[in-house]
Amino acid sequence: MLLAGAIILWRMANRLLKNDQTTKDITVDLKVILNQIVEMARPVSYFAAVMGLALISIAIAGVYFQLFAAPPEEPISGRFADYPMLEASFISGLYALTGIGAILLPYSLANRESFVVKIMGAFWTITGILFTLFGALNYFTHIGLIINTQ
Repeated sequence: MLLAGAIILWRMANRLLKNDQTTKDITVDLKVILNQIVEMARPVSYFAAVMGLALISIAIAGVYFQLFAAPPEEPISGRFADYPMLEASFISGLYALTGIGAILLPYSLANRESFVVKIMGAFWTITGILFTLFGALNYFTHIGLIINTQ
């Protein structure tokens, strides 16, 4: 029954998409919705820019005070415990790039066709992937730290 309903919806969607007028209407509607979302996000983007400055401050403090260095007991990150600036630079770089992207957010909303949008998107894509991978790694290393210190 569910499969039959899905097939019927799929056929209806195909018929609608083959109709050029429907496709034009959907495109116009999507542009209107996107413009409305941008206008709603504009006030929040100024707050994001200020938080970007905070992220850059965290990055500077991370390098200056050698934060984010792992203790030797951690299974993977601990291998670099003798080089505290290595991990401090890596994590601080992630914070700095995320902060720069946040500072660029209001400018990218003002002109969505500009080069600023590409820079911000690249920074946030790279840092998002690396933060995700590093976060997953941290679950393993923190569990290893707990095991190795008991």
